[in-house]
Amino acid sequence: MVLTSVVVLAALAVCTVAVHGPVSRIARHYVGELLTEAVTGSGQPVDPIVPGAVRRHHLLLSAPQTVLFLVVGGLACTVALVAGQWYEAALALPVVAALTVAGSTDAVCHRLPNVLLGLAAVGAGVGIAAAVGLALAAGGESARVLAPVVGSLGAAAALGGVGLLLSLVPSGLGMGDVKLLALVGLWLGRFGWAVPVVGAVLGLFLAGTVAIVLMAVRRARRDTMIAMGPYLIVGALTVWALAVV
Repeated sequence: MVLTSVVVLAALAVCTVAVHGPVSRIARHYVGELLTEAVTGSGQPVDPIVPGAVRRHHLLLSAPQTVLFLVVGGLACTVALVAGQWYEAALALPVVAALTVAGSTDAVCHRLPNVLLGLAAVGAGVGIAAAVGLALAAGGESARVLAPVVGSLGAAAALGGVGLLLSLVPSGLGMGDVKLLALVGLWLGRFGWAVPVVGAVLGLFLAGTVAIVLMAVRRARRDTMIAMGPYLIVGALTVWALAVV
C-alpha cells in the first residue's frame, strides 16, 4: 500500500508541475492569440466572445489552474486508492491534467485547444496500452487482449460520429466538443460501451440544466453561447470514478 501510494503521489506531483508550467502556459498562449486575431485594426472586438474572454483570462494563470488540478486530481487519486486500483489513478492523472486546463480554456473563450485534447488523447492511449499489457501478463486470450482496444476505438468513433451529427443542427456543440466526445470514448471505452455513453449524456444533461437555470434567472437567452466542454468533462470524470469504484 505504501509503495502504490508513493507511485500515485509521484504521478500527481509530475502532472501538477506540468499543469503549473507548460500546460497552463499553452492555454494562456492559445487565448492570447485568439484575442489578438479577434480584434480588428481599429481595436474593436469582432467576436462576441472576446469581452468575456478578456474578463476571465486571469483564470488561466498558473496558480488557479494548479489549485483546480490538485482538487480534481486529488479526488481521482482518493477514489482509485480507496477502490484498491491505484494504477487507474496513475493512468488517469495525465488525462485529467490536460482536460482540466482544456475545460478552463473553454470556459474562458468557448474554444477547446487541439493541443490539449491531443495531450489527453496520448494519455488515454497509454491507458489502453496498459490494459492490453495487463491482459497479456495475465495470459488472456486474444479476444480479451483486444477488448480494450476495440472498446475504446469503437466508443471514440460512435461518440465522435453522434457529436458530429449534433453539431450540424442547432445543438450548441462545436467541432471542439465533437473532438472532446471522441476523446471521452477513447478514454473510457475500455470500461465498456455504457461508461462513455453515460458520461456524454450526463455532460449534456448538466449543460442543459445550467442553461435552463441561467435563462430562468435572466442571465442568459436562448441564443446565448454556453461552453459545453466543462460539463462534458465533469460527466466523463464522474463516470470514470464510478467505473473505478
